[in-house]
Amino acid sequence: MDFKEWFCLNGRESFTIDPKVNPGDARFYFGREEIKNRIKAQLRRSFVEPGVPKMVIYGSFGSGKTQTLFHLEHYLQNERPEACRQTPRIVHLDLEMHSRSDHKGWHLQLMETLGKSAVSTWIDRLFSRTQDLDTELRSIFGNVNMAEAGKNLRVGGDIGLLAWRWFCGYELRPNEIERLNVTRSLGDLGAGDMVNALVGIGRLAERNEEKLIFLMDEAEQFKNVKTGDATESLHTYLRKLAEPSNSSVGFIIASYALTIDDMSELLVRADVRTRIGENSFVEIPPLPSIKDVQIFLKELLAELVEQKRAEQKIQNESLGVSPETYPFTAEAFDMLCEFASQDPTKALPRNLIKAVNECAISAWDERKPIIEPNIVNDIAPLIFG
Repeated sequence: MDFKEWFCLNGRESFTIDPKVNPGDARFYFGREEIKNRIKAQLRRSFVEPGVPKMVIYGSFGSGKTQTLFHLEHYLQNERPEACRQTPRIVHLDLEMHSRSDHKGWHLQLMETLGKSAVSTWIDRLFSRTQDLDTELRSIFGNVNMAEAGKNLRVGGDIGLLAWRWFCGYELRPNEIERLNVTRSLGDLGAGDMVNALVGIGRLAERNEEKLIFLMDEAEQFKNVKTGDATESLHTYLRKLAEPSNSSVGFIIASYALTIDDMSELLVRADVRTRIGENSFVEIPPLPSIKDVQIFLKELLAELVEQKRAEQKIQNESLGVSPETYPFTAEAFDMLCEFASQDPTKALPRNLIKAVNECAISAWDERKPIIEPNIVNDIAPLIFG
């Protein structure tokens, strides 16, 4: 009998959850009801003012920031707030920054993750509904160059690819600029120029009944930037994106940080914080008490274990354990919760899930039907010690 059958797992190979591998795992958010409700309430309010989410979440490694991002996507797509009048178009990316990265690199990552196909489709749909595409695009972008590049984007072929490169901020040669019928490359005027193009694309999405929202993980990467001018350009890009006038492109940025001031300096400057709003900086903390650890683990086991099969196995094999804590004995479960709570900074979702998985693997390796205290006593100190 393999591992998943041994422990009556519900359609998975282990006790691990990972929405990047299994998109269905995005629905999970075990325990932490207070923080979950706070984030969702802030998210709902954001569609009223400023019109899109502008939020930064932070916490230690393993606190669940990535899971939070995916869970918020699941929430927006399945329980769309009433104030969000368009269908959310969620775009995930893991930020990558090096010592010389600047606003152009950030803009390129956003555009490439959004994808040429999405923007071309929006323009095609707009074309099918209007008799004057030029006027519509100029109204959307508020800029002749952007309207011309947008019009060329739907043409396809070499010219369409060239238009996409223009929107991505590549420096074009004079003959390429002439082919697109624009007067310069995007970004020649600075970071604000690129933000204006992105916000224009957000307005284009709105014309197609979609709301563009970027979920950006690993924002601690901004700390890799060592060049002063590059940092300033990144700061300007974020400040412009956070402006109240931008009600078309939302973002939720996740960063490793033990405190708010531990984040990259460009994320927490006063001019950025006032634009985003203090309430929209949200910490994802460790589980604060043993009760919270117990709730987290019980909710985890209730979802990952197929309960009817587990109850039948407990009865048939006279295992003497509660379905609520299966595959742990009551003593082993309490012991794991005690270990996890001894150092509050280590009571993290990643550590708890790892502990459950490692204990289960050890029991399976020894062909034990349940996880007993001696296994927890061997495994837990390695994770929480």
